[in-house]
Amino acid sequence: MIKTIQTSGKRKTAIARAVLKQGNGIVRINSIPINLIQPKTSRLKLMEPLILSGDIANKVNIDVNVGGGGITSQAEASR
Repeated sequence: MIKTIQTSGKRKTAIARAVLKQGNGIVRINSIPINLIQPKTSRLKLMEPLILSGDIANKVNIDVNVGGGGITSQAEASR
């Protein structure tokens, strides 16, 4: 049985919807791997919760769809 978790986040007019599934640590924002997200400050904001979660982040795949607002608001909504 594959367990999934769906959640969402908001910041101003940006809305992020995330799906967590069992996996091997792949994180994608709008189908883009997290380590390719630009600018670097947004990438660091997105990675902060993953760093705090430790080993758990390596056991799940996270897909985030985010829209609306600007770059910073989208990063904070996804976070």
